[in-house]
Amino acid sequence: MKIIITGATGFVGSEVVRQAIADEGITQAFVLTRKPLPEDLSKNTKLTIIEHKDFSTYPPELLAQLIGAEGCIWTIGGRATQFPDVETARKVSVDYTLAAAKAFSGLASKLPEGSQKFRFVFCSGKFAEWDQNKNLKMMKDTRLIKGQVEKGLFDIAEANKDTFEVWAVRPGGIVKKYAGLINALTANTSGFIAVDHLARAMLKIVLNGHANRIIEANELLKI
Repeated sequence: MKIIITGATGFVGSEVVRQAIADEGITQAFVLTRKPLPEDLSKNTKLTIIEHKDFSTYPPELLAQLIGAEGCIWTIGGRATQFPDVETARKVSVDYTLAAAKAFSGLASKLPEGSQKFRFVFCSGKFAEWDQNKNLKMMKDTRLIKGQVEKGLFDIAEANKDTFEVWAVRPGGIVKKYAGLINALTANTSGFIAVDHLARAMLKIVLNGHANRIIEANELLKI
């Protein structure tokens, strides 16, 4: 399967790239990135690295390079507090993601013979909230932004239900690979997940789909 990966220089996205290289089910990964990848990755023949500066737009010449892709793992975004302000967080998390999903939904008409639908896997977050008017006391901006992205993606999937499908994974805390016994135990008991486990889970979803379109933290640990 050929897939698109975004956020490849970030904590989660870079691990998705590494796990995609190791996964025999992934034959090629189109890596959309604004910054160069580490040298050990940039020279891997399984990766097609495409420099893309503006994630709010997907011109025809870019989409032409992505023909043959059957899915996307989207890891651009993060907590609202990681951005200079809420407006920037919303632009990166909501606008960029939905622009990509709309553009990639058009790739479904160019899928290889035998492929069913284009699969879009979004790395969301625990407690994402769709109701934008809900009064939240904990991580309000992050949860509302993640919820807005999820709803927007599922709306796009509904409008293109014969060719495009979406999954949203909701990890809690994400711990480093090889983070030690204490973190490993924490990941297995409280909804936290190791980044390599999360990456492999998202790859399994893009390859095989999943019964639930929203996959909560504890369920992610079982994939």
